[in-house]
Amino acid sequence: MEDNLKRIVAETTRLCRERGQKVDPFVAAYVASLEDARGSLDVPGVRLDSKLSAESVAAIGKQIAGILLRGADPRLKTAMMQVLMEAAYKQQRELVEKETTEQQERAGMLQRAITGPRALKGNSADAYDRFYKLVLEAVCVEAGMEAAVQDQAANAEVRAALESVFPVSGVARFLTLSEAERLAQLSELARIATGICLYNRSLGQGGAALPAAAASYLPQAHRLLRDINRCCSDVSEQLVRLHAMVSQLPPPPAADDKETAAASAAAGEEERRRALLHAEVLNRGQALQLYESLKADLQEGLDAAQQLDTELEHTILQVHDAVGGSSAVGKEVVYPLFDRLGALHTGLHQELRMLVVRQRLYDELSGLSALPPNSVLLPSTPSSTESGASKRSTAVGTSTAADALAEQLSETTLAGLDALENGSRAASGDGAADAGGSGGLEYIRPTSPSQLQPGLALAGFCAGTLARRPTGRYPLLRRANPRLGYLAYQDKVYGFATNADMQAFLADPAGCLAEVDGAVRREPLLARPLGLPPPRTTADVHAVLQAMSGTLKVDFGCQTPVHFLERNMDKDYEWNVWALRRRALALANLRDKATHSAQTAESHFKRENETQVWRPRDATVQTRVSKGQSMPRKLQYVAGLRGAPDVKMNVVRLELELGQPHQH
Repeated sequence: MEDNLKRIVAETTRLCRERGQKVDPFVAAYVASLEDARGSLDVPGVRLDSKLSAESVAAIGKQIAGILLRGADPRLKTAMMQVLMEAAYKQQRELVEKETTEQQERAGMLQRAITGPRALKGNSADAYDRFYKLVLEAVCVEAGMEAAVQDQAANAEVRAALESVFPVSGVARFLTLSEAERLAQLSELARIATGICLYNRSLGQGGAALPAAAASYLPQAHRLLRDINRCCSDVSEQLVRLHAMVSQLPPPPAADDKETAAASAAAGEEERRRALLHAEVLNRGQALQLYESLKADLQEGLDAAQQLDTELEHTILQVHDAVGGSSAVGKEVVYPLFDRLGALHTGLHQELRMLVVRQRLYDELSGLSALPPNSVLLPSTPSSTESGASKRSTAVGTSTAADALAEQLSETTLAGLDALENGSRAASGDGAADAGGSGGLEYIRPTSPSQLQPGLALAGFCAGTLARRPTGRYPLLRRANPRLGYLAYQDKVYGFATNADMQAFLADPAGCLAEVDGAVRREPLLARPLGLPPPRTTADVHAVLQAMSGTLKVDFGCQTPVHFLERNMDKDYEWNVWALRRRALALANLRDKATHSAQTAESHFKRENETQVWRPRDATVQTRVSKGQSMPRKLQYVAGLRGAPDVKMNVVRLELELGQPHQH
């Protein structure tokens, strides 16, 4: 089966990729297993647990790809919800197991280092200090206080708590113990040190090494519980609306009715709508079952966490009373309390981790349980919203009135129940209680008019409605009515939606359950919401996930033309890769080269050198008037140095005004 599933999923993935559709391998494998359980494979006489030929794999892969491409199909959405939620559960479980395994491996490695024959290396003070640090790390890891390994402040806090119980001077005596005794002492030290840290945190001193307290997780868990309750109410309301729509459908025509072509087409359209409504009922029923299962799991974990937290707070109060204002208290008084605190904290921490896991599962379920895109519950157009709302209100009102009448047990049913209570096998007039088929039946009176009794068979869905199929050939999921009470049969308790359903089960419980099994064989998707085993082992979700856990290989290829017709021809195109390599190497070598030249006297005259210059331009400017101006020239000389005897010497000063404007 595993090899066949992988081959089919590989072929389906290839076909969907060619159409641009991304598919989940788990979904493809689960859809193939469901089609095999229905006997609806396109290859007749072929099963997944037998050897398949390549042609069969190709045909089945094409069929599954066609189903997966119908993304709005409610049945496909239901299958996705079932397999992907189970995959999410498996993933979260593996993550928790991985974290736990890593912590245990690390703690085991430290324990072996401490309890080994050569744990203490040397006899010096440094050797004892290193050994004590190793014990401290082992205590932190085993107690879940990994933050104290890296954080200095948290490490100092845990060390102070450990030294109050196990001082460094006690290492020598600790080494004289056997390996089993050392392991027991380590576990006890981890619990007591954790209890001391919890007590210090209650006093407002320290607590940095401890994980977050329950007070930070529980409000989030209560908010998650409210969200799940709201989702359960919304899905239940959607189921009521769908049941009202189903009840408005006309009864299916008899097999021997002669119809015209128009009537046959109308009947075909009505049959498609009937199938769509029943598929959406199945989708909403699966969503409701998953929400209720998650709600019960969360409620159980929340109750356990609250109980552990309450007991933890009570133990802390006991420690406060024991310590009081005393400066010294005997260890035989407080050590058991600290040990109890550490054990309670470990259990509470595990429960709080699971609350985080349930939050992730709720986020996953919220996305998977959304209504299909073309659901009849979604408003199609604004104009049709009001008319659709009025029709829905009328249908819901009619269905509510019918349910109110059905909630009242008839005289025949009451007589049959009285006969059961009295231990009588007498049958009523219309066969409400069959002496041969009602053996082992027991009536259980309702304890709450609004809440179903926990632990009901078929996950609280009505067995009578599934067996009677009052709306046609499609099985209908309907929640049991808590006001009618319950019937216990073969160590299981069944609930019923209407008086007619309880009458049918009273008449023949074994026949009703056989009809339920037949409905599951015809529609394997019913097995998960009803809590029943699948009709075939190949349709089991766990088997599908196990088969698809390995590596999946997909053959994928593309086609190209042999000769490309290209208009833009590149003349320099080189097809030979080795020639391209040679060209690349040559270009790479050029980057390291340089051009050098030298000039000599002989080469200078052999060169043809030319120089071009611009000659100065001759330019004159002529004006109408030429004017000039100069400063007067001052001259001074001595006269009378020569000449007649009567000539006297004197100094002559002259100012020559030559070239002045007035002289022109």
